Amino acid sequence: MRYIKIHLAIIFGIALSVWSCEQFELETDSDTFFHVQIEGTELPVWVKGNTSSKKFIVYINGGPGLTSIDIARADMFDWSSGLEENFALVYYDQRACGNAQGNIDENTLSIAQYVEDLDAIIKVLQSEYDDPDIFLMGHSFGGFIGANYLLTEDFQNNIKAWISIDGAYNFDFDLSWQYRRTFLINIANEEILKGEDVEHWNTALEWANDNPVITTREQKNEWRGFVGFPGERIIPEELGELSLKQYLSIGFGSSYNPIPAYLSSNLNIVNDKLNEDAEGINLINEVSSIKLPSLLLWGRYDDLIVPEEGLDVFTNFGTPDEHKQYVLLPNSSHEPYISDPDGFKGAIIDFVQQY
Repeated sequence: MRYIKIHLAIIFGIALSVWSCEQFELETDSDTFFHVQIEGTELPVWVKGNTSSKKFIVYINGGPGLTSIDIARADMFDWSSGLEENFALVYYDQRACGNAQGNIDENTLSIAQYVEDLDAIIKVLQSEYDDPDIFLMGHSFGGFIGANYLLTEDFQNNIKAWISIDGAYNFDFDLSWQYRRTFLINIANEEILKGEDVEHWNTALEWANDNPVITTREQKNEWRGFVGFPGERIIPEELGELSLKQYLSIGFGSSYNPIPAYLSSNLNIVNDKLNEDAEGINLINEVSSIKLPSLLLWGRYDDLIVPEEGLDVFTNFGTPDEHKQYVLLPNSSHEPYISDPDGFKGAIIDFVQQY
């Protein structure tokens, strides 16, 4: 593996370095690691897979506050099979997360800065790989970062297509609970039609009819009582499992010491700061400005960001109908790459190969 540190200033021609004089080779089995330095931090970037395809999928993980580098190192979701065979996967750890380095000012923990960070990485990829086709793929809160990127200035021009996995577009929590109420009604009707636990779901429908607006903690707990917790009733359990070998690959292969990193308060700080910054923002109507080919993947039983909300997002996308897809994975919840890896990878491969 090649470890290369690329300063963003080089990309803009402010300074020169030996690494800016030659581009990375295009390979069927690439394994290239580098850092991008921006605003007090060094963001680790790992390009894996088939760069010769000239199709690069930049993965924006959710959380916020999680790591994608360690997930890639352990190949936790088996993306080396299928996705990395066909395309280049670009993993990076976001500011103040995982392998990211530097003394980071908490004031830089904002959506706008995370968008700038992502743009810096994309500029490096464009320069060093001779303008490949770049696909953004965001999961959950990563979908919110990706959507904000696409809605910033002319950044859409940098991207070939957008892949959203159970993405967050709305932080108006009252509206989210209206979607959750609709989710409960739809699930109840589906289960009754199948003849499953009819008495329970009839009671759920009566409760939804008596509670047209869900605002109190008591109502939210009652809603949860009908839906259940993952693995309890209808919500699939999606547990990512790591073997001892995978744990060791993270512990001994990381470019940082994972123990103090995971014991630190960084994850909580990042989570609090970004959620605070996002609170009240609703992009469901604003996505009409996104014109790119788009694939929205949703787990039918996602009880966190329900697919009814996702369908409204999809409907409002400005993408021409023939270039946007909404794929509902029937046996999945919020993390379909765990519960339905074949369906998940198949949908992405089919979509990316079209462009």
